[in-house]
Amino acid sequence: MRKLTDREVLILELIFCGLPLVYYLLRLPFMPETVPVHWNASGEADRFAGRFSFDTVLSGAIGYFGLLFGIGLRKMICSVSKTESEQNTQTVERIMKWTQAFMCLLFTGMACDFVYSTGEAGRHGAGFLLKLGAAVIALTFIAAGNQFPKLRRNSLTGARTKYSLSSDEAWHKTQRYAGRVMLCAGAALLLGAVDREELLALPGGEKLARLLRLK
Repeated sequence: MRKLTDREVLILELIFCGLPLVYYLLRLPFMPETVPVHWNASGEADRFAGRFSFDTVLSGAIGYFGLLFGIGLRKMICSVSKTESEQNTQTVERIMKWTQAFMCLLFTGMACDFVYSTGEAGRHGAGFLLKLGAAVIALTFIAAGNQFPKLRRNSLTGARTKYSLSSDEAWHKTQRYAGRVMLCAGAALLLGAVDREELLALPGGEKLARLLRLK
């Protein structure tokens, strides 16, 4: 299977970030003149705006802010890592590409939640956004943990301690251990973001729930 180029990945991210805005525009003719744009802690709408107002349309496009943030963060981190070896630079680049994708997921999910909520009298709590945030953090941990063992000894990236910097052997041992910890932490956080009922609904969910002692 052919690997996607950076340009093709960027095009896919641009399309993905625009989905909530397209959904909002499709719903626009069927929406009331005023729609909720803010909710209190109880999930009740406490501020309204016109369906054609700038803030409602802009909120449907906040996924692009996440993409811009991810691109800026990737370029900043990668520019610093260029002083290191070529292998480390490539490893950091892979980690930051995943981070950029997860920023798209987080902000586009927030946009989807807003667009969906504009058609509701109240929101069903902040559960979705909390789960989404936890899932994005978990996926970032997993992506970074998978790349840690590929890092060579350096002064910028990886799990850097007095012991790990003492020798190449100590460095590789530390990175493998740190990578496993991050993978396990990410997996645990990802499972924690899923409700017991949602987990049981998945294929093989009952066995996994028993294993985790959730049932």
